[in-house]
Amino acid sequence: MEVNYIISKAKKYDIIGIYNLLHKNFIIKYSPNSEKLEFERHERWYQFWLKSPYYLIYVVKNLEEKIIGQIRYEIDEEMSIISVYLDKENRGKGLSKIFIERSIEDLKIEKNNIKLIVAYILEENDISKKIFANSGFVFKGKKIYNGIDHLVYMKKII
Repeated sequence: MEVNYIISKAKKYDIIGIYNLLHKNFIIKYSPNSEKLEFERHERWYQFWLKSPYYLIYVVKNLEEKIIGQIRYEIDEEMSIISVYLDKENRGKGLSKIFIERSIEDLKIEKNNIKLIVAYILEENDISKKIFANSGFVFKGKKIYNGIDHLVYMKKII
């Protein structure tokens, strides 16, 4: 399958695209009077993440340079937690597995000390379970993460 998408490390100018991808519709629906304030919070948060050595964010763009996905790594010494989000229009096309694997290759170059990647997946998210399993992640049990029960999938990096 030919994939006409670009995966790159997020830059400051990607903040608006990431906001539009992840938050804008939710904010407009539930907090229409505070959209400007919410964007300012989002911008401060992402600027912190972009500068922090403990986070690595990749954006997935189509050939028109529109951000259609994000892959975030939260780094803790030799371990990293992966978080993936792909817009609704691009789900179900087999792209997530490709994007995860490409981002892991970039992660290995950027943070060559990482030995283990962990994905926390909600139990009812059958699609994510399948995608991570097909990407070489192994189910290791359940754990409370961010106050919610999650399934834990891990992948060793060699």
